[in-house]
Amino acid sequence: MKCLAIAKKDLLLELRSKNMINFMILFSLVTLVLFSYTMSFADLQSIAPSLLWFIFIFVGMLGLSRAFIREKELGTLDGLKIAPIQANSILIGKIIFNLILIYAIQIIIFPLSIIFFDISVKNPFIAFLVLTLGNFGFVVIGSMFSIFIINAKVKELLIPVLFLPIATPLLIVSTIALKKSFEGLVISNEIILIATYIIIMSTIAMLTFDYALEE
Repeated sequence: MKCLAIAKKDLLLELRSKNMINFMILFSLVTLVLFSYTMSFADLQSIAPSLLWFIFIFVGMLGLSRAFIREKELGTLDGLKIAPIQANSILIGKIIFNLILIYAIQIIIFPLSIIFFDISVKNPFIAFLVLTLGNFGFVVIGSMFSIFIINAKVKELLIPVLFLPIATPLLIVSTIALKKSFEGLVISNEIILIATYIIIMSTIAMLTFDYALEE
């Protein structure tokens, strides 16, 4: 599939340079260590879900802001526009690539946070489900906005400005759901809300991406 080819191309470019992934991992580790040494365990356990999502969203925005900027810098954006590829295949390819990046961070940071913050995850499967759905929602929103700011002068600064207001409802519900998964509570209502939000934003992204790409 062409979307997988695009994701593979971006992944190979990132593995070759490792600039972005190294910075994302370093920032995440520094944040974990800083909070673990400056707050009590009781406080850390209460804010752990919020702190984890803060880390994942911040490092995720770094990758999302570069989703199409790198294409323009390398001169490959025009090639994508005229290539016999559906616009939505390009969007899906970028979503897959950014999901891989975020999962790479979470595979490292989530186990370390359990150690540093002394977190007890009573329902790890549900926690994984929450992270998976939250990741997908955030990446869809970020990928959608990353093409809109491609011609702006302050591209990296615009992503948080556009992304955070739209993503805040998803962030709130995902944080509540992650906290409940740590406590072993039922989160069916939160899962429904997250899934509904993802469907709405995915539909908007698919409908607007073709137009944004041609601008």
